[in-house]
Amino acid sequence: MTGTLEIQELPQGVYPPSFCNWRLLLAVMVITEVSVILAGLGHGGLPGWQWLGMASIYAQWMALFCASGLCVTSGWTSRLSAKGAWIGSWLIAVLLALAFSHAAWLIDSYGAPGMIGDPLALFVFKSVFSVGLVAVVFFRYLEIRARWRFELIAQAEARVQALQARIRPHFLFNSLNTIASLIPEDPLNAESAILDLADIFRGSMRRADQPIALADELQLARQYLDMEQRRLGERLQVDWRVDELPPAASVLPLMLQPLLENAVAHGVQAHDTGGKISVYGRTEGDHVVITIGNPLAPEGSNTSGHGMAIRNIRERLSLAFGSRADLLTNQDEDRFYAVLSLPYVEHSDH
Repeated sequence: MTGTLEIQELPQGVYPPSFCNWRLLLAVMVITEVSVILAGLGHGGLPGWQWLGMASIYAQWMALFCASGLCVTSGWTSRLSAKGAWIGSWLIAVLLALAFSHAAWLIDSYGAPGMIGDPLALFVFKSVFSVGLVAVVFFRYLEIRARWRFELIAQAEARVQALQARIRPHFLFNSLNTIASLIPEDPLNAESAILDLADIFRGSMRRADQPIALADELQLARQYLDMEQRRLGERLQVDWRVDELPPAASVLPLMLQPLLENAVAHGVQAHDTGGKISVYGRTEGDHVVITIGNPLAPEGSNTSGHGMAIRNIRERLSLAFGSRADLLTNQDEDRFYAVLSLPYVEHSDH
């Protein structure tokens, strides 16, 4: 399954959608049909099938005509202010409804007379008033939903920044101490460690809502574990089994590093003898699945921060993919597992 993963940046104001999305067109059709049924009930009792059929056909064609017009003019309305864009979109919908209803009345008068019993002015007024009223309610709903979504994205971004701030100090101090100890004994390894550290921090400064290729995320994860392996030595063992993963899959940055940090801190470092971290990736249908396993933390050890990273990743997955992605956790007698499931969306650099 290919495509592009895009997450909108929080703008200065909330703009109306372009109505070029099929899901939004489907919503327009559903709302239109509900409005037709309510209008029929307003005449007293259940509407007849003949009236319902003719009214539905007319209303659906007019709704799609108005939505198509909003799609075509979205480039113009996007250049207005946020408030102006909403008002402009509403006026466009009303004007398109006026033109469509006028044309429908003329076609009825000359092509199939008798289907529309109202005079021109009354018929056009009813159509335009209905479209204007439904558009006001629908636009208000879209605005509230967009504001809610943008606020959630902003909150998720702030939490990722807080998580990054928590990761950086102690990881930086540990890494610098490791590099300092390597310089006199293994200068080439120390140089590689410095380059790895620079790449890790460069990657952690990416915007949390801008997707990257899975290959880049895996590379940063390897460099992170390489840094920790220099510090912990033989106490940290890593089993990589990710050859089946599609490198061009699109993922959000900092999906794996917090999970690996938890695995190192609670599953390896907490044990005197260390332990093994396993990273196993595969595709299942149209999903990419990555499982990270580590030894269970000893009883009584401090696991603060473990749940915060998992909650943060789940929120980011929900905002980016909805119910199509999830982070599940499980454990058996001696190991803890984090299972990351993402829809396979091909990454685009554009």
